[in-house]
Amino acid sequence: MRVASYNVENLFSRPAVLNMKDNDYAAGILAQIAELTGLLELKSYAGEKSRIEKLHADVKKYISINIRSSTAGRFLFSADSKLLANGRTDWDGFVDLQRERFSEEQIKFTGKVIKEVAADVQCLVEVESADTLKRFNTDIIDSRFSDRIVIDGNDPRGIDIALGAVKTVPILSARTNIFARDKIGTIFSRDCLEVELRLKKDRRLHVLVNHFKAKDRNKQESDAKRRRQAAEVSRILQTRYNLKKDLVVVAGDLNDEPDSKPLAPLIRTPNLHNCFDLVDRPLDDRWTYYYGADRQYNTIDYLFVSEALRQHVVDAGLERRGMWKLEELTGGKEHPFKGIDNWKLAASDHAAIWVDLDV
Repeated sequence: MRVASYNVENLFSRPAVLNMKDNDYAAGILAQIAELTGLLELKSYAGEKSRIEKLHADVKKYISINIRSSTAGRFLFSADSKLLANGRTDWDGFVDLQRERFSEEQIKFTGKVIKEVAADVQCLVEVESADTLKRFNTDIIDSRFSDRIVIDGNDPRGIDIALGAVKTVPILSARTNIFARDKIGTIFSRDCLEVELRLKKDRRLHVLVNHFKAKDRNKQESDAKRRRQAAEVSRILQTRYNLKKDLVVVAGDLNDEPDSKPLAPLIRTPNLHNCFDLVDRPLDDRWTYYYGADRQYNTIDYLFVSEALRQHVVDAGLERRGMWKLEELTGGKEHPFKGIDNWKLAASDHAAIWVDLDV
């Protein structure tokens, strides 16, 4: 059987600010949106009015403000970004991100990657909702997955973790960790989704799907967050499972390299093995993401197996053909699917990864 992981960058649409070619520019806009959202929580806007209006003018084409009730009228800002409320007590609602729908071609390329990988258990990162995955499953990938699970995570942008399974590997149960906390606060930016599946002879496969905190401009803060997340996944593995006996897979986009300090608590977990190590895949051919600004090939997507699964690993690999400029990135050794001739048509900016198990 095959288990795979893929960051699909959402399936039908995603926030416009996340669908930009320039990641650094997008990060700056997101920082402004976060600042605006924080200032709009103030009881009184008197001291920050000019800053709020400036931020709104800068980001208004990327956001919508959903008002449930208000004493200031139907809108929080005028068309020219003049603030119409005096403070948070004047209105009830929230700031949301404007979304852009993907083209039909791009959606189909995402589906093509999943079809080509042909996993029995497919872990998915950045899925919009359960309804979205259901529609994608029926309309794009020919109802491949009989069982699916998506749980709304902690990311306010609505990028969630999901898992799909074929009929022969049914989902038995699932557990969310969105409420996991330590002395600092909430641990997971999205979730660590634990899914139990049934194998032949009534055996169990446990899959933990993750999407760790991304690197951002505040390196120290984002590194610390990923380290807390790595430590918590390691704790879960060592307290809820016996990795010498239980069949466990840890999957997902961890947003950092294998030798990084933030991931060390997870990487060093006893009786947990990187699948690419087990099949001796060259270190320079494990990259799953290319960061153009720094011209870096990044290995940030992972599949780990427990000691009990180690002997059952047959092979492991990547599917990069959904990526844009793949020919250029690999010196002509790999080619994208025919038709991916623009960055907006790419299935994702991540590669899918998979492991074959003889269970």
